[in-house]
Amino acid sequence: MIWLAALWPLVSGAAHAEAPSAGHILLVVDERAVALATRVSAELETLGFSVEAQTREPNPAELAIAARQASAFAAIGIGPTAEGNVEITVLDRVTGKTLRREVLGRSLEDPTTRELVALRASELLRASLMEIEAPHPPRGELPPPPAAARIASAPETLRRPERRLRLGVEGGVLIAPGLSAAPLLQGTFGARVLGALELGVTVGSQLTPGERSAGVGRIESTARWLSVGPKLLLLPRREASRVALGIDATFTLLGLTASGFAADAGYRGASHFVWSPAFTVGIDSKIRIHKQLWWALRPALGFATRTLSLQADGRELKLWGRPWLWCATGLEVEL
Repeated sequence: MIWLAALWPLVSGAAHAEAPSAGHILLVVDERAVALATRVSAELETLGFSVEAQTREPNPAELAIAARQASAFAAIGIGPTAEGNVEITVLDRVTGKTLRREVLGRSLEDPTTRELVALRASELLRASLMEIEAPHPPRGELPPPPAAARIASAPETLRRPERRLRLGVEGGVLIAPGLSAAPLLQGTFGARVLGALELGVTVGSQLTPGERSAGVGRIESTARWLSVGPKLLLLPRREASRVALGIDATFTLLGLTASGFAADAGYRGASHFVWSPAFTVGIDSKIRIHKQLWWALRPALGFATRTLSLQADGRELKLWGRPWLWCATGLEVEL
């Protein structure tokens, strides 16, 4: 028992040296690509891993030994091939696998390679760790650390390229003072310029004319608009988010085509076109229904800078009051 007590510190110390810290990865990158090592490390750290980076020529045959010496559950080597391409090697001590991928047409010195290689390295590691969820226990020499188990059970937590563009098609109803409500159709385009700021463009039109009575006849008018302006994202769209909310304020060119009709339906007056600058303020709410697909609901209030009117029978007829309201809903896809 005395000799066992004497040996215990040595045994426990060796075991402590071997046990990998939670989610520790050894990254070995060719010394010509220091900036690439920094980018790959940042990508892995966003997944919850700690990274120890070494800049030297990676030897795939020695990754297992290097990983044990670094107490890492996985080792990733990135270096050039004989043809000048980039080779990524992932050694996973949890599943006991070694995976390789060659990135063709890219070199270590090319700055545009960093983002692509970082994503490919994280994808290759994820592909290896997915075996943790297999019916059989992992065949490696180590139990999976918490971060690796989380990635294997929820692969969607892997960071995807940020999507900054959106396209949408919406239908709804437009209401203007003095006119009947009319259905509308519009298309939207948005581009993220900052983390919580987006620039949007909307093009829309009434599908049927709005009507109003005018003396012994009636007037029918059809509105069309082009809006450009910023949107403040109160709840930005993220990979894991299900709901998004924003407030937009746009400058709008509002055009109105109007025609007069007498009580006799067979008579139609000449068509007139009038327009006015306008401003709109709206709420943009969205619910994710599938990956990049969102269902949008957008109520907005508009203000024309002047009253739209035309001359008829020697007198001025107001076609459109300055304020109007529209509400649209539809589908939006992220690009």
